[in-house]
Amino acid sequence: MDTLDGKLTSGDGLSLFWKAWLPDGSPKAALHIIHGYAEHIDRYQNVIDELVPAGYVLFGNDHRGHGRSDGKRGYVNSFQEFLEDEKLFRAEVIKRKFPGIPYFILGHSMGSLIAMNFVEQDPDDTRGLILSGTGSGPGPEIGKALLYLTKILSGILPGISVKSPLPPEFISRDPDVVKAYKEDPLVYNVITPRLAEQMNTYTTIGADNAGKIKVPVLIQYGSIDTSFSGQERLYDLIGASDKTIKRYDGLKHEVYNELPEDRAIVLKDLHEWLDGHL
Repeated sequence: MDTLDGKLTSGDGLSLFWKAWLPDGSPKAALHIIHGYAEHIDRYQNVIDELVPAGYVLFGNDHRGHGRSDGKRGYVNSFQEFLEDEKLFRAEVIKRKFPGIPYFILGHSMGSLIAMNFVEQDPDDTRGLILSGTGSGPGPEIGKALLYLTKILSGILPGISVKSPLPPEFISRDPDVVKAYKEDPLVYNVITPRLAEQMNTYTTIGADNAGKIKVPVLIQYGSIDTSFSGQERLYDLIGASDKTIKRYDGLKHEVYNELPEDRAIVLKDLHEWLDGHL
């Protein structure tokens, strides 16, 4: 497959790295991947390998403060900055390069919060929305005391870097995936109080406004994901009449990066859902 990459200048002047994976021939649809916290777009190779040979063109960018993009690691002034970056990326890159083909959004983890709020604010011509590793509230490892502390610190020490409360092993049961995650120079394990507070705030905003989502939705999550809770509640809140939820027993947070035999099922479900909504 061929790839493209480039830089996009955000509204406030940051350089944002983006990348695209192109199928042979004319693509039948575009999938806009919005990655999770502390990672980068090149960690979605399993999704790429599943969908690009089937005729999809995949796009994604490294968020501000992530990967090869500018910005303080693990920090935003407002979560809305992420949304504005993705709106700009859709308009200036995806739609200009491939106008007129079906356009889908896939958001994982923090990216699911961006994607959900994005569609609530500006659905445009989005054909469908996929939310992976998501929920309507924080997971069991992120307690109320920690949420209260980050809210306080967001006001007085918003940019201080602190260690993430989630160990790397929360992402997958596949030891090779965890090892690669730990050794990846573009992955980090710190967070700032402002971003932590903003993620929690936009989790609530996203769930509260989920009734505005009218496009088809697919939710995919692992039953032992410890970073989010309330997946069934989120499903119930979503306003779309065409909505599907897939719970994968025994899987952790990154369902596309789980053990090979398990992720094959998850990727097949994703592929079939997309094909069914072209």
